[in-house]
Amino acid sequence: MLPLDALQYGFAPALATALLHALWQDALLALGAACVLAILARAGAALRHNVAMLFLLAMVAVPAWTFAGFWRLPPEAINAGLLPAITSPQLDAAHGVFAQDSNPAASVLALLWLMGVGGMLIHRFGGWRVLVALERRTYQPLSDDWLQRVEALRRGLGIARRVAVRFSADVLTPFTARLIRPVVWLPLSLLAQLPRAQVEALLAHELAHVARMDWLWNGVQCVVEALLFFHPAAWWLGRRIRIEREHACDDRAVAVCGDAIALADALVHLERQRSPMPRLVLAAQGGSLMNRITRLLADASPRSRWTTRIGAMVVLAAGTLVITQLAFGSVRPSVRINATTDGVLGPNDSREIIANGIDRKRYYRIDVDAQGRATEVYREDGADKPVDDGVHRWVASMLYLSTPPMPPAPPPPPVFDALPLPPAPPSPPEPPSITDSAEFKALLRRVVAQPGLEARLGSPITLVSRDIRGEISLRSNHGDANVQLELRGSKGQATVHVDARMQRGTWAMNKVEVVQGVR
Repeated sequence: MLPLDALQYGFAPALATALLHALWQDALLALGAACVLAILARAGAALRHNVAMLFLLAMVAVPAWTFAGFWRLPPEAINAGLLPAITSPQLDAAHGVFAQDSNPAASVLALLWLMGVGGMLIHRFGGWRVLVALERRTYQPLSDDWLQRVEALRRGLGIARRVAVRFSADVLTPFTARLIRPVVWLPLSLLAQLPRAQVEALLAHELAHVARMDWLWNGVQCVVEALLFFHPAAWWLGRRIRIEREHACDDRAVAVCGDAIALADALVHLERQRSPMPRLVLAAQGGSLMNRITRLLADASPRSRWTTRIGAMVVLAAGTLVITQLAFGSVRPSVRINATTDGVLGPNDSREIIANGIDRKRYYRIDVDAQGRATEVYREDGADKPVDDGVHRWVASMLYLSTPPMPPAPPPPPVFDALPLPPAPPSPPEPPSITDSAEFKALLRRVVAQPGLEARLGSPITLVSRDIRGEISLRSNHGDANVQLELRGSKGQATVHVDARMQRGTWAMNKVEVVQGVR
């Protein structure tokens, strides 16, 4: 399948179907997380944090596994689902053809999800530029006594790597940034407003984030919440994870400092100076780690920051609409297939494909005469083009999508007790030809899809004659076929021997060989 066709008719339906299944899958996972966390209510906050993170990762892993499963399904299974790529053949009585149309619902849902994920990622990691700006500002280095205390806390928390601690007048609340070379930022005003014991408790809290590698888990959580932005369960569990992460750092800070009252008093002081923050760093203020980051630049007022954020969202939405309009114009990507049969073409059959794609408009038509000879016409944007191998690959990808599912087996006839014999019914009409049955059409589709046969006969392959030599036996969803077919392709005509078996409505090829060469 061509890349653009695969994106619209393969990736999009599988993704959209997986997103719909994610609604109930993640709801069940959230219910399981709530039950497990309730059981662990008396356990440590670190354990509850780890368990909640496992459930949050499962909320992405399970839909991803579902998407992979739908991606591997054959087209008839996808088209029979909630969001088919293309409809099943429907008889258009007015024109006497079987018509199939593409379904834009899956593409629209997938596009909306991708836009939402992109917007959430920009929102979550947009504070990085503020950190870069803060790195360029001047800060006050630590005095010798504070350096000694930081080293003691670092060893007490088991941190092996070096941690930089900086006091800055541009910072309003303590926070931790970076994973490889961690930095703890503290407001310079804390030295004058809080006793030394409370400052040490806040510093121990921030160093606990470094010891627990919370910066890494914080980034993973941001990505997961962006992927699941549409699900309330992910938002609930993400908030619970932040609360447990904060509690776990409080526990470690108290363990190394030994003064829970000092930490509580320091948090009360920070609560009085709370300010809105971007979702990037790990702050000690309150019970949330992502929503409460420091306002890093002191000259940026809350009103200007909200104005900038709203303006950026308006610009992003307007830019998306403009780009979409420029890319698609007045053309909505769509496909329509009209054919005189819902199976492989035979004598006096025809098929027409009308595709308005993102890149171009395509038109293809094939007519098979009474002798099985095919005449093909192909146009791009209204101009006639030669029918080459690339056109045949595109036609094959469209027909691969439009393969109809096998009809269900009819129910067995009811069994009655012995009754008087009714009068003899009139003679039944002549039975329909085996070539008109859904089972034979499914068999023929499998035969013409064999790569070796297409290499010998060329593409497209059509049925020359409806007279079948051999035997086909069918029983419910099972059957056997040992027949010889007269097939014609672009390279000539040949007699093909087919030996196949059908189980549960699906044909499996035992042998497909050319018994009389191409002529």
